[in-house]
Amino acid sequence: MFRKRIMKFILSIIAILGLSLVALPAQASAKTTLKSFPTSLHRTWYHYDGHGRYDTVHFSSKKVSCAQYYDHKWYHSTATLHYRNANTDPDKIKRHNSWVVGHTFQIGKATWTNVMGWNQSAGDGSSYKIETKTYHHKKVRVLSEGGGAEFWIGNHFYTSKGTAHKLGNHHFSGEHYYQ
Repeated sequence: MFRKRIMKFILSIIAILGLSLVALPAQASAKTTLKSFPTSLHRTWYHYDGHGRYDTVHFSSKKVSCAQYYDHKWYHSTATLHYRNANTDPDKIKRHNSWVVGHTFQIGKATWTNVMGWNQSAGDGSSYKIETKTYHHKKVRVLSEGGGAEFWIGNHFYTSKGTAHKLGNHHFSGEHYYQ
């Protein structure tokens, strides 16, 4: 598990160059950041870790909260969405460790919401998309968390603990996953 997290981190760093060439031009054309998160995200989303624990991501209109278990500890974070001119240099504004900025963009038919630290000047942050997937002939709403140069999927989150437990780390066809 720890090795997988290190690999994700390394891939994210490598992805900085790729993102600056692929995804960021679409984001940089926006004049401002999000004033509120899209309503489709508003709820608590669950991911089952396979060991009796559920990681969560909760979106409201202005806040995102996460709870994740790793390295034998629970980690909790809450950040508040703030609006600003997208062309403002993050290194030249006042530090706010619990503030984030958001952007939406399209890749193919999917609309992604990117969440980055207020003062984050490099990296791609965390990006989320909601799609309806089919699992054993049933439709399931899935929040996918991705990043990197090709928006590799790291986790899927679901609207209930039961669905998260049932699907666990299921890989859907047509997605690119961290290896």
